[in-house]
Amino acid sequence: MIDISLPLRNGLITYPGDAAYEEYQYKTHEKDHVHIMRVLMETHSGTHFDAPYHMIRDGKRANEIPLDKFIGPVTVVQVDKDRIGPEDIPDVHRERIIFKTPNSEKYGRFDTSFTYLTPEGARKLASRRVRLVGIDYLSIERFGSPPEPLAHRELLSRDIVILEGLYLKDVEPGDYELICLPLSMYEDGAPCRAVLRELDG
Repeated sequence: MIDISLPLRNGLITYPGDAAYEEYQYKTHEKDHVHIMRVLMETHSGTHFDAPYHMIRDGKRANEIPLDKFIGPVTVVQVDKDRIGPEDIPDVHRERIIFKTPNSEKYGRFDTSFTYLTPEGARKLASRRVRLVGIDYLSIERFGSPPEPLAHRELLSRDIVILEGLYLKDVEPGDYELICLPLSMYEDGAPCRAVLRELDG
């Protein structure tokens, strides 16, 4: 089993303009005989998914997305360039697809030149009726894209889940089983714990 989630901790990389992840001791063994942390985070902190409501006013919210979208066969595709276009989508893949890119080397600090999914690539994936699209950075959209993010809309308007903030440095391309459980939140998305494991047979 391979954990492909970013650890939630102080100093976690954040998208420009988003609130930083913060955690601090609220109760301690010495003072309270228990230990409890308080956490301040966004719905899109670390490894997370985007629900349609993130970009679409009347779109589905996080807890309205069936959990079976997050669990099942997935194809990890390696793309070693700065964008993912239609030509990078293999002819054969599972109903969930995750892109491994140079981004997994960029989690030390935010890098605006991260690899992204083009609107044309998103359109092709939508035409394939995939259930989930993932990437190894905090956004699937090009940094500095127009106010109406096109790749997001191409996918979310068709109820395709977007999984962002994956860590795929040690993952080989190929087919796996994805097990990803988001927190149950009535929001625009939610933090997730995501793992891959070898397919049986």
